[in-house]
Amino acid sequence: MCPILTAAQAEPEPAPPDLVGWLAGLDPDRLYRLLRARPDAAAEPAPHSLDELAERLLRPGSATAALRRLPLPCLQAAEALCALGGGPVPRSRLARLLDATAGERAAGLDTALTALAGQGLLWTGPGDRLHPNPTLRQVWPAPLGRPAPLADLLAGAGSAELRELLTVLRLPVPVARRDRLAELSALLGDPEAVADLLAGAPPAVRPLLLEGAGTAPAPLAVAEPAGLAAQWAHERGLLVRDPHGYGPSRVPGEVVLALRGPSWHPPFDPVPPLPELAPVSEAEVAREAAAAATAFTTRAAALLAACAAHPPTLLKGGGLGPRELGRLARTAHCAEPLVRLVLECALGAGLLLGGGRPDGRRTSHPPRTTGRPPDPAAEGGPLQLTAEYEDWRTRPPAEQYGALVVAWLTMPYTPTATVDPQGRPWPALLARPASPCCRHARRGLLTAAGRLPAGHGAAAAAGLGRLVAWHRPQAGRLPDQAWPFATVIAEAELLGVVARGTLSPLGAALAGYSAEQPGPLREAARELLPGATDRARIGADLTAVVAGPPSAGLAALLDAAAERETHGTASIWRFTAEGVRRALDGGRSPQQLTAELARAADLDRLPQPLAYLIADTARRHGRVKVLASGCVLHGDDPALLAELAAHRALAHLRLRRLAPTVLVSAAGPDRTLAALRAEGYAPAAEGADGLLLVDRPAPVPPPRGSAPARPARALPTGTALRRLAAQLLAAGPATTPATALPTLTEAELAAEAPRLSRPELTRLARALRLDQPVTVEYLTGHHTLAEHTVTTLALDPPYLHAHHRALPGRPTTPVTFELRRLHGVRPPPEARGG
Repeated sequence: MCPILTAAQAEPEPAPPDLVGWLAGLDPDRLYRLLRARPDAAAEPAPHSLDELAERLLRPGSATAALRRLPLPCLQAAEALCALGGGPVPRSRLARLLDATAGERAAGLDTALTALAGQGLLWTGPGDRLHPNPTLRQVWPAPLGRPAPLADLLAGAGSAELRELLTVLRLPVPVARRDRLAELSALLGDPEAVADLLAGAPPAVRPLLLEGAGTAPAPLAVAEPAGLAAQWAHERGLLVRDPHGYGPSRVPGEVVLALRGPSWHPPFDPVPPLPELAPVSEAEVAREAAAAATAFTTRAAALLAACAAHPPTLLKGGGLGPRELGRLARTAHCAEPLVRLVLECALGAGLLLGGGRPDGRRTSHPPRTTGRPPDPAAEGGPLQLTAEYEDWRTRPPAEQYGALVVAWLTMPYTPTATVDPQGRPWPALLARPASPCCRHARRGLLTAAGRLPAGHGAAAAAGLGRLVAWHRPQAGRLPDQAWPFATVIAEAELLGVVARGTLSPLGAALAGYSAEQPGPLREAARELLPGATDRARIGADLTAVVAGPPSAGLAALLDAAAERETHGTASIWRFTAEGVRRALDGGRSPQQLTAELARAADLDRLPQPLAYLIADTARRHGRVKVLASGCVLHGDDPALLAELAAHRALAHLRLRRLAPTVLVSAAGPDRTLAALRAEGYAPAAEGADGLLLVDRPAPVPPPRGSAPARPARALPTGTALRRLAAQLLAAGPATTPATALPTLTEAELAAEAPRLSRPELTRLARALRLDQPVTVEYLTGHHTLAEHTVTTLALDPPYLHAHHRALPGRPTTPVTFELRRLHGVRPPPEARGG
């Protein structure tokens, strides 16, 4: 199967009128389901008419994103449809090609075609004819290994050449060139007609064509042959000469399919591969899912509490390195993949901040020469927690779990991946390029696990991975996996989404989750996860045992006074002198600590060993005191230092005399130096080694331009989609779509190109609408501005496709711009008089 192209490799197609008519014939419910399946086509600004909706459905970026959501038989049917030509194809012909004329295969084809139509990738016309979305031909330029169709090979042929072909084939000769080419394509596109044509051919024609078709990968070609056989094939369009006159002759794709014969069928797998199954009861699945989700939530709370108490330090290059990950893993008594999963989910849920920016956003920085995307949020600072974390830590465990698992479902990358595509190690929390395939892989796992037979689960994760590959064949896979989607399955098991090889109640609720209806997931989590407890059992062996997730207050108390030894469905803390001293350092008195622990254990008095430990630690606590100071002032003149200590203008420094020649300031060295110099004194700065510090201004780095991060497009809610579907059907096809397009196009450009001014947005929208040339200023990867004079513009957010202005005697060259890197739009040189 041909890999799917990215949006930057393809150009949008104009909306055909039959697509608009098909949209107009849909009922409101079907149009609503189409908009829900393709939310990017209905994103703000919303389309004003069915013509605008059709134009969005034909954008390559939107179409390729829809293909990633479809199972294997849908992709196989779409590729086979492309192989039968770019025009309308009878459904019966597609069924014969795929050998899906009856039984289970026919039902599978119906399901695949319905799914493709539901995504706007094909539509039906009169006579049960299928119209493929034109962008599919850009996805599969050589479908089923066949070469270019006859229409492409004869694109440069003149009307006279087409007349000769039609005359030899004894076909009617239409007046228009387009109709002549359609007549030829219809004849050669019929395998029976090609077979009848070859039946009367000279004996050497079939071997000649078979030599060119054979089993070689596309494009297929034969060396320029000589003789009557080649001449006979050229005269009837079975061979097409190179338009430049020096290349090999080519066999049209329609002829290749006919030569393969009616017994040849491309792969079509309408039935998913059933993995080896093992019996499992619903109670077992629920019990294992509850244990996994409870352990994950408890360890997540402990890890984030550890980050709050002792913030880990981010690497200068971004992310958390192996040393900090190992420390957190030892603190929470868990493996490193779980630490990565918790931290990434917490970041996605808005509980963490990076160290480089006060707002913690991962904005776009200039690319580096290492090839790895930079981490803009980290510059070696500490990992910080947000205000949302304080609210999260006080919630019930079910709500804590829900926030983290939803962040996992929508995360645009794999959180536990340890190496990048080049095999280099990935630090945790490093900014990574977003990949929608990761979301599709998780959705495919939920779908695959949810469709296993009732009362059974996959006996091995490898079998479940192959089933996921059938449901989402275009989803991304990591290079170091033992079997397909092994990492995604392992993450789902850690979260309790998958248990015993099948979908758990938590996974079923997550599969139907939406921001509009969060209730089912919340209820499923409440049923399976136990509520937080604020009671602990304190024993004479200096341990505290908590059955179930501890409440935030109980966990904070025990973490402050003891060392946590185990996590999970039951957590154990051990009291030590170090822990009691830590609690006293936190501001608790011995009496207050004793009272709080007794209240948590529901005891009148603590066990004697713990009471003795607290009393003994409190007796030794505070015998030596450490004074915090900003800096130290010293000199040889006691009178001068006494004057400084008594100076009213320096009172804000809170100077204290430790000795006749030593003062201590509460402010730091810079503030203290500035205050003294402001009052007319001449102090000198001294380092920790006693040497004078030379005051040199720090060099100011030159500004570096960077493109701003593209804001996410707002996706409408289900209610808004239903309202939009009714409005579009009521409006019908636009009679003058050009009048409504500028406003919509300018709004899209304003959302995607933040650097352009309003006049520049208007100028670019006009060039798109009227196909006018324009000059754009573009920020290159080397942070320099380059000018391009382009024409034939096509909008495909977040890209702009165009062609460079052709020089005399040379063809135009295509170019693709990222809208967020556009810095300016001006008229072309001739319009400016240049």
